Amino acid sequence: SGGTDNTQYFASATAKDDGGIIANTGFKRQAVRLNLDQRLGSRVRATLNTNYTHTVAQRGLTNNDNTGTSFYVVLSATPSFVNLGKLPGDTFALNPFVPSNPVQTAALMKNDEDVWRFIGSLNAQWDAVQAGSHYLRFIATGGLDQFSQQNSLFFPPELQFEPNDGEPGTSLLTNSDNLNFNVNASAVHTYTPSSNAFSATTSIGLQHAHRELNVARITSRNLTAGQEIVSAGTNIQITEERSEIKDLGFFAQEEFLADQQRLLLTAGIRADQSSLNADATKLYYFPKASGAYRFRNPTSWIDELKVRGAYGESGNEPLYGQKFTGLRITGKVGGVAGTVAGDTTGAKDLRPERDREFEGGIDATLWGSRANLEFTVYQKNVSDLLLPRQLAPSGGVNFEIVNGGNLRTRGVEAALGLVPLQKSDLTWLFRTTFSLNRSLITELPLSSFIAGGFGASIGEFRIEQGASPTQMVGNDTLTTADIASGQYPGHAVGDIVVRKIGDANPDFRMSFTNDITYGRLSLHFLLDWQHGSDILNLTRLLYDFGQVTPDYANPIPGKTETVGEHRLAGFQVVSKNYVESATFLKLREVTLTYDLPATFMHSLWSGARYGRLSVSGRNLLTSSPYTGLDPEVSNFGNQAVARNIDVAPFPPSRSFWFSVELGF
Repeated sequence: SGGTDNTQYFASATAKDDGGIIANTGFKRQAVRLNLDQRLGSRVRATLNTNYTHTVAQRGLTNNDNTGTSFYVVLSATPSFVNLGKLPGDTFALNPFVPSNPVQTAALMKNDEDVWRFIGSLNAQWDAVQAGSHYLRFIATGGLDQFSQQNSLFFPPELQFEPNDGEPGTSLLTNSDNLNFNVNASAVHTYTPSSNAFSATTSIGLQHAHRELNVARITSRNLTAGQEIVSAGTNIQITEERSEIKDLGFFAQEEFLADQQRLLLTAGIRADQSSLNADATKLYYFPKASGAYRFRNPTSWIDELKVRGAYGESGNEPLYGQKFTGLRITGKVGGVAGTVAGDTTGAKDLRPERDREFEGGIDATLWGSRANLEFTVYQKNVSDLLLPRQLAPSGGVNFEIVNGGNLRTRGVEAALGLVPLQKSDLTWLFRTTFSLNRSLITELPLSSFIAGGFGASIGEFRIEQGASPTQMVGNDTLTTADIASGQYPGHAVGDIVVRKIGDANPDFRMSFTNDITYGRLSLHFLLDWQHGSDILNLTRLLYDFGQVTPDYANPIPGKTETVGEHRLAGFQVVSKNYVESATFLKLREVTLTYDLPATFMHSLWSGARYGRLSVSGRNLLTSSPYTGLDPEVSNFGNQAVARNIDVAPFPPSRSFWFSVELGF
C-alpha cells in the first residue's frame, strides 16, 4: 500500500492450501486484490476495487445417498474389524456387508470444483456545489461479479459399486457461468444554515441490477475402457438451465440532524420492480423511518445514552421461474423431441413477500468509556408469503405458487463490552453478545405442508398455522397420559399420530470474546454458546441399522433389549428416538500474538515497520450432549428451515496456524 495525496493504492496476493481429513480431499485458493483511489482535481474522486480469486475444492463423497455408496453410509453398515485396505497388486478388498468400499472410493474417485471469480467495482464522486450552506454531490457506482465454475466427477469402473447399475464407470461434467452486474446513480444534497442549528440531507437515486446464470450438465455412463472424458460413455445425458433476472429500483431519503447533533430523524421510500414478479413493470413501494436521540452525561456514570427506534419495509422476490409454467422434454417421437407442461405454475398476481419490521433499543457508553451496552427488541411481520397451493390433478398442473399467509418473528439482541483491566502494560477487553428469537405462522390460507425432511416415519419440518416454522414433526405413539389429557379424542393408547417432536430454533445464543494484552504479547479467544435447539440424528439411525453404534449393545437395566434395540424398536412409530439436543459450548478460536521489537526489525532492514508472530487454533473444543460429529450440522445447507438434520456429513476438523506478518 502507499501513494501520494492524490493517488493511493493497495495490492495484496494470498495463497491457501488446506489439506482435507479424508483422502484426496482439500481446498486451495489463490487471490489477487488491487484497489486504486484517485483524485481528479479538488472535486472529483474515483475509486476502483478489484478482486480475482481461483479456488479448487475437493469434497469427497459424503451425506445421504440412498444407494449405499457414500463413505459414512457404507461405514454405518460395516463392522470395524472388516479389512477395507489396499491389497497387493494395487487392488482393494471387497466389502462383504455393503457393495461399496469407502477406502477404494476415496482413493480412486474424483470430485473437484474449480472456480474462477472476479469481483470489481468503480465509484465516482463529483462535489458539484460547495457554497455556503449548500453541499451537492453526485455519485455513480458500478459493480461486476462474474464466476465460471466447473465440477468434474469421475467414478472409474473398478469401484466396487459401479457395476451395480449395469453401466460400469461414470463421469460427470458441469459448467456454470454467472454474471451479476449493477449500477447505482444518486445525488446527495446537504443544507446547513450558518447557525449550524441543524443539517438536512436529501438523497435520491436509482439502481439497476442484471443477473444471468447458465448451467450445463453432462452425465456419462458405461465408460469405454474406463476413460474419464464424458464422450467415452455409451449412455450420455445432457441438461442445461438458463436464467436471466432484471431489477430496477428508485429511492429517496431525507435525514435531519439537529440539537447539537443529538437528534437524528430519517425517512425514506424505495420503489422496486423485477422480472421475477408476475407484472414485471409494476412498482412496489417500501417505506422506512427512524429516529434517535443522544443524552450526554445524564448521570455521573453514564457518558452517553442513545434511545432509538426504526420502522422499515422490504420485499423478498419470487424465485426464478415461479411465475411460469415450465416445459419438460419427453422422449422423441419420429425423431422429434416432445414437450409437456411442468407440474407447477404461478399466480397471475405473483408478487414479492412484504417484510415489516419495527425495532427499538438503547446504546450506552459507561464509566469513562470503560463499558458500552447495546440492547434491541424487534418484531418482524412477513405477509404475502410465497406458498405452494395444491391443485386438482385433473387441471394438468399440481401446484400453483401464490401469495398468502403471515409469519411473525420477535427477538431480542444485546451486546456488552467491558474493559475490566487497563494498566500501562496490561489490558483486558471483554465483549459478550446475546440473541434470541421466536417465530410463529400467524396465518396460513392453505393446508399445512412439509418444508423438508424424510417423512413422518423418520422426522420432517411442517409449516402450519399457529406453530413455529422450524418445528419438527414425526410419528409418535400415544401413551396413557396422552389419552388422559383429552387432546386426542377418538384415539386409544398405542395409536400412532403425527405430532411435534422438536424445534430447530435455539432458546438463545451467546458469545464471549476476550482480548488480553501484556506488553508485546496478545491473547485472543472466542467462546460460542447455544442453548436449546434439536437435531434429527439420522446418522445414528443408519448406524443402528448396521448394529455398529457405539452404545448399541449396552444393556438397559431391568430390560432384555439393548439401548440400540430399544431405539430401533421405535423406528417409524416413535420418531423422537432420534431427536437430540443441539446445545453446545465451543471454543471457536484462540490466537497468541507476539509483536517483535522495532529495534530488532530495523536491524534486519531499515525499511521494516513492524513484525508479528502468531499461533492460532480454530474449532478447538466442543462440549455438547449431542452424540454426532457436530451440533451445527445441516444436511440441506445454510437455510432457515429444515436445517438441523444429520445424515452422514463431512466431519468437522480442527486447524492450527503459525503466522508471520511483516510491514514495510
